[in-house]
Amino acid sequence: MDDLTAKAEALLADMKPTSPSAAPGQNMLPPDTRRDVPGEFAPSPVWRAGDGPATLFVHGWDDTHRVWRQFAMDFIQNQRPALLMDLPGHGASDAANAGWAAAGAAVRDVCAAEGPIDTIIAHSFGGIATLRAIELGAVADYVVLIAPPLSDAKGGFRDRQMKKGYPEDVISRAESLHLERTGLPISRTDWRAVLEGFGGKVLIVGSEADTECPLDAMEALADGLEHVSVLAYDDLEHRDLAQDRAVLADVLAFLGY
Repeated sequence: MDDLTAKAEALLADMKPTSPSAAPGQNMLPPDTRRDVPGEFAPSPVWRAGDGPATLFVHGWDDTHRVWRQFAMDFIQNQRPALLMDLPGHGASDAANAGWAAAGAAVRDVCAAEGPIDTIIAHSFGGIATLRAIELGAVADYVVLIAPPLSDAKGGFRDRQMKKGYPEDVISRAESLHLERTGLPISRTDWRAVLEGFGGKVLIVGSEADTECPLDAMEALADGLEHVSVLAYDDLEHRDLAQDRAVLADVLAFLGY
């Protein structure tokens, strides 16, 4: 193995989330509300409150379902069925593959097992997983994408690896290795066709202050799509967008609650 390939292999091995634990006793809901949904790649831990058409909350990279404490608890307290999950390789999931393809399959599998799903609310990388799930056939009436990483310029795979100190030739080699082995790119930004074919309504939420996920990429994705709207804030940072009460109020208004 040449030196460049060895460094690329090390990069791929380093691509693992470092999310906090979601062990019993630390979750938003009691342990007896958890079940494991079988999936294409691995089982997905889910927690559910309430019966009937549910809102599925999908967290981002290096996070768990607990990021939704503000949002989900409002749904639960107002007796709106809520469904939370840990994506592959995050929180209570012991899946080895945490990439976007496995995450998208997991969201699709949870939607199929726990449906009907009224709404999917996703943050950051969870938005990419949600778009992939829709591409794979997941069905929902509404989708809310909060700070989705849609641009390669900032917040994407290359940007994250460069911040870790990997040089561009190593990153490029890792991308080619991943494509050779899986048949899929290591990251994707071409999601417009997915939204064009989606039959429900979509809200994309971003902020000028979010240095990880540029707002202009979200506006470009929504441009010309009548069923897709963009809600922009000035001063909320990346993770705050999934926890802010004002964002929650605007999302509830979008959903008609």
